Amino acid sequence: MENIFSKIGYTISNQKISEQDVVQDVLFIKNPNGTIRWIWNANNTEPLFLKFYNVGGIRARMFTWAVKMVFGLKVQKIVFNKMTYYFKKQENSFFDCTDNWALFTGTIGANNKAILYTDASFFKIATTTNAKRLIKSEHKILSGVAFDFFQIPKTKQISEHVLQLSDITGGGKRTKKIEIAHLKALTEMNFRGNHLIQIQDWKLFNELKFGFNQITDGRIPKNMLRKIGMLLDDISGDDYINVSLSHGDFTSWNMFESKEKISLYDWELFAYDRPTGFDYFHFIIQQGILVDRKSWKEIYNDIKEQCSGESASFLFNYDLEIFGKYLKYYLLINCMNYLRIYSFQPKWHLQVDWLLQVWNDALNEFAIEEKTARELVIMDVFDALQNKDYAAIKFPNEYPDRLSVNSDIDLLIDKSLSAAIFNLLKKHSLVVKVSQNKKSFMNTLQVVMIDGSILSIDLIWEFKRRNIVFMDAQKALDNTCMNSFGVKCLSFLDTQSYLNGFYILNGAAVPQKYKMYKEHKPDQLVKNDSDQDIQDVCLNKSDLLKDLRRNKQNRGIFYFINLLYYLYDKLFSPFSKGYVITFSGVDGAGKSTIIENVKYMVEKQLRKPVVVLRHRPSVLPIISVLFRGKKAQESFENTLPHSGTNQNILSSLIRFAYYYTDYFFGQFIIFTKYTLRGYVVIYDRYYFDFIEDSKRSNLVLSKKISFLGYKLLLKPKFNFFLFADAQTILNRKKELDEKIINELTINYCSLFSKLQQTSSTTIYKTIENKEIDHTLRIVLQTLINS
Repeated sequence: MENIFSKIGYTISNQKISEQDVVQDVLFIKNPNGTIRWIWNANNTEPLFLKFYNVGGIRARMFTWAVKMVFGLKVQKIVFNKMTYYFKKQENSFFDCTDNWALFTGTIGANNKAILYTDASFFKIATTTNAKRLIKSEHKILSGVAFDFFQIPKTKQISEHVLQLSDITGGGKRTKKIEIAHLKALTEMNFRGNHLIQIQDWKLFNELKFGFNQITDGRIPKNMLRKIGMLLDDISGDDYINVSLSHGDFTSWNMFESKEKISLYDWELFAYDRPTGFDYFHFIIQQGILVDRKSWKEIYNDIKEQCSGESASFLFNYDLEIFGKYLKYYLLINCMNYLRIYSFQPKWHLQVDWLLQVWNDALNEFAIEEKTARELVIMDVFDALQNKDYAAIKFPNEYPDRLSVNSDIDLLIDKSLSAAIFNLLKKHSLVVKVSQNKKSFMNTLQVVMIDGSILSIDLIWEFKRRNIVFMDAQKALDNTCMNSFGVKCLSFLDTQSYLNGFYILNGAAVPQKYKMYKEHKPDQLVKNDSDQDIQDVCLNKSDLLKDLRRNKQNRGIFYFINLLYYLYDKLFSPFSKGYVITFSGVDGAGKSTIIENVKYMVEKQLRKPVVVLRHRPSVLPIISVLFRGKKAQESFENTLPHSGTNQNILSSLIRFAYYYTDYFFGQFIIFTKYTLRGYVVIYDRYYFDFIEDSKRSNLVLSKKISFLGYKLLLKPKFNFFLFADAQTILNRKKELDEKIINELTINYCSLFSKLQQTSSTTIYKTIENKEIDHTLRIVLQTLINS
């Protein structure tokens, strides 16, 4: 504070030093960190400090209204903090400290400037070397240019530290959106110095790129740096870009609008070589982040909505490709500039985290050309955690985005971070759906991307199995180590302890991929010097439980607390019921391959257990087995479809009644045994064969009878009919002729179409199975979107 006042001509002290000292009471409002934000003459009759305040959102308007009410009632000396200073006037003083004045102490950083308001003028007071350069630059442009469609302040350089600017805020209002007045200003600036330049000759871009490559601050999100690096590598120096005059901080808090004309101030960041549309993008993005607290998904919609009519015409000529190109250059210029600035700041304010999170997501609009949605979301999750306490569990030594598509992510975190990560994913531009399964010790997130890919994340804050704590989570967080790719992981010994505790208590063997951890034995487990697998470090599960129950967190009152939490989790965790999937199709349509892959996807990505059944529940055996035993079963399995010779209607009805009994009663057994327990049941062929291809089951049967029977069955949730052209099927299997293949395909498609029209809860989908990946993508998206 003393430093600021010395630059405007006053020495201040809490004690009287000389007879020339003027005693002055001041009122002030503090920042959240306890430092003074606004300070003013206690005798002010108006809240002049509101001249520095951006009245944007509802909270800001309520605060402004409350302050004006306080001044209206003349109780400001009671409401606000009060302090007494002794002012001694110096030769360089240019205002009277006993007059009406207010001072904003500025934002901490290399560009820190205080702002004094008095006598209808603002006085910018540079407190750093960089700030001195900026106010000198601002004076240079404002004293040397004039504009027709918007107003700028008049300036006077008081000293190398102080710049006077006229007050142009009177009678205006702040606006949250780009309107006609803004477009007029942007258009006029766009024509000042507008020219086409080659990237390799673009000084601003290349200087920022050089500075960006020098960033070493470990706080800067590592994956964000990688994204920017990818985009920069993709830019050719031979490309061209349109540049022109830019204000540099064209935001709602740096302007007022009156009668379709804006008054624009704070020109210290101006430049003549920023890309077209820079100020347009900057206005909407900064407003969305800092005032409206929107996600990038919402801000991007605002940019597109406001980029219509005149703005779309003069900025981008109604061309989406040009729009995308200049948005990318805005993001690169802005990110490279501010990441470099932030790297020199010893302490970040909260808004830096807001900005980095949205900018990071915004870069995905262009990084998606190089990375999948799943990879980019993983990168953003680890960036959000980078400066927090966390540890990845069982994590490979590689970049996080290079995880297998079938791998999930286990993270040890502080419980307070769970909601923040969920909100990050919920608002993410590449995420269409995120669900959570909260428990007392962890939260499981399942994330669905815009391309249908899936990511599962376990957020863990206590290491528990049932009601037993098998590791100290806080100690594990304290012992984290960083791998070669910037990921904080559990230490080697903690990973070893976790593997032993988790798998032994779950009664499972430790997977072979973790065999490296058997080289050392964790101290807290029973020692065993024999050469055994990790899971045998403890003799058995009961030995481990006996050892763990001696720990403080599993004894006494803690035992009962853990038990209550366990019971709570069991009673109130979301019930995850399974469902039934059926695959139908003529022989050779590729069902077996698809079913095998779908089973793997459901187990690894949807994390549900799977059971595969063939054709029916098989509660009852095949009829012939009743009379001829197991040899009949083997003979049936080796018999080609459609090779049966039965032509007897009565025999067919008896056979059908037998199999229908299996379907009818078996469906309840399957429902109880599997579906209620969360299993996904996959049928390789289903009842639809009785309707459209009864000959395959050696039946002569009317479609009306079999279709009527289907109405009494529980309907599987998902039903897929796979088909292909006859020649493709014949190349796979030569069991049917072309005519039958075409006829069956048409009949099945017709049946599925008819069933879908009569059902709103059951899916009947036909898929041409040409490419396995395409078919699997459709199946997976159907499963997660329904």
